[in-house]
Amino acid sequence: MNPALRLPLATFAGAVLGIAGALALAWAWHAFHHEDRSLHELLHAAVPLDAEEQRVLDGEEHQFQLQRAAIEARLRVANGQLADAVATNPSWSPQVEQASREVERAAGDLQRITLVHLFEMRVGLKPEHRPAFDRALIDAFRRGSR
Repeated sequence: MNPALRLPLATFAGAVLGIAGALALAWAWHAFHHEDRSLHELLHAAVPLDAEEQRVLDGEEHQFQLQRAAIEARLRVANGQLADAVATNPSWSPQVEQASREVERAAGDLQRITLVHLFEMRVGLKPEHRPAFDRALIDAFRRGSR
């Protein structure tokens, strides 16, 4: 191979590999973060809401988003405290134990309010819409357990 072509070809190959890597990373990021949206979209797609149901659910959704944001902020703080505890003493110490328990509490609280929200949504539906909601919810849980 002509030595004058090696550098341009190597640069081109590196650029192609970099773009391929970036696309793969973007795809993985989207796939990882798609689960929450797909559950929400799946539930809304499975249940044909009328105007009254939508009004009730919109109010509940707003309250849920406020609670969720507060708990996610707590979770970020707890993760930061855990990072600080590990940085101070990279072993299983009382500080790491305490920080990890706070992470667990915040994550558990997030899971609980999400489940409460789902059941509140169900109550706001007409009885004839609840079986479709139940099927979509159970299918989503089962899909996440495999």
